[in-house]
Amino acid sequence: MRRRLFIIFLIICGLLTMDRGLVYAGDPVQKLARGITNVATGWVEIPKEIGRSVEKSGDFAGLFVGPFKGIAKAIGRTVVGVYDVLTFPIPLPRQYKPVIEPEFVFETKN
Repeated sequence: MRRRLFIIFLIICGLLTMDRGLVYAGDPVQKLARGITNVATGWVEIPKEIGRSVEKSGDFAGLFVGPFKGIAKAIGRTVVGVYDVLTFPIPLPRQYKPVIEPEFVFETKN
């Protein structure tokens, strides 16, 4: 039962972040959704950074450095997600802009 609720929760978070027409950057609901999503998916930074490090530095260096970079980024994204959840009604930073870029772990930097 808990697993089913968690999956439903993740689907709702994903839907809230995908439809940019319903919410926009200057919205507390977007900040709350961003925070919940980043708390739930912060751990994805670890395999993402391992892959990036392997591509950039090669297998051995990437597999050694990647996990540490990923753990650091995962902690950072999760902490920022908690901050967004706790402060969602407050327009900080200015107009609810994201604290970190990319806004979500699955987005790529422009």
